Amino acid sequence: MSLRSLLHTAGLFNMLTMSPFLLAGNSITDPLTALHTALWWKSDGWCNGFPFDNRWEGEAISHSADGMAITLSHSPNGADEFEFQSGELRSHEFYGYGCYEVEMKPIAEPGVVSSFFLFAGPYDKPEDGNGKHNEIDIEFLGHNTSVMQVNFWTNHDSQARSHEHLIYLDFDASQDFHRYGIKWTKDAISWYIDGKLVHSVQSTGDDPTPSAADSRLRIMANVWATNHQISNWAGEFSQNPATTVTAEYKNFRFVPAPTCAQGN
Repeated sequence: MSLRSLLHTAGLFNMLTMSPFLLAGNSITDPLTALHTALWWKSDGWCNGFPFDNRWEGEAISHSADGMAITLSHSPNGADEFEFQSGELRSHEFYGYGCYEVEMKPIAEPGVVSSFFLFAGPYDKPEDGNGKHNEIDIEFLGHNTSVMQVNFWTNHDSQARSHEHLIYLDFDASQDFHRYGIKWTKDAISWYIDGKLVHSVQSTGDDPTPSAADSRLRIMANVWATNHQISNWAGEFSQNPATTVTAEYKNFRFVPAPTCAQGN
């Protein structure tokens, strides 16, 4: 499909120009067929620790004419306790209110999470950010990829309060690409699949959604193996050395508010 056709049919966003990699008026479109280093960087040579049961390596992310692949595989390095490596893509910059969208095909493997999300925290914060944990998630739990989990965190470092919500799909997300979108505004967060609204939460005084005034957020995507202690959430990861699984991503788009609009 030509880029002109792609942008005409994308649905969730009204893109502003026809460049294959666009940073105009703070709008972005990237087919993810190559690593655009002006926009993205890869986590490399470190790990988060519990509940992640893998380390991050840049080589776990690859690009081709079909888009981006993140592969979780058995690759012990003898330097740490993590037998598996995987990949995490991060934006250099932090972004505010607007529409974020990617096409993806998550992994169907118990104990493996495939994600697309917005994040800031004590070690990932813009210069004007408050350094607290703020996050907006799209996650697929590998034991059942006919369900999508959405979530958000607001100024909460301990992660004691979350807002998980399960969306039951009429398809298996691991079998084909679908468009997954987040619209983040001052007053609400809305999640979309293939241009259709599937869940929305309003910000309230008692339970606020993340505020760009507190912190803009980094755009991220990753695949990770879950520790057995949280197997009741995502399933039991087998730790089988033969396990090599890949999530696929393509056609990332961001349009800042109030320009962006939803639709089919």
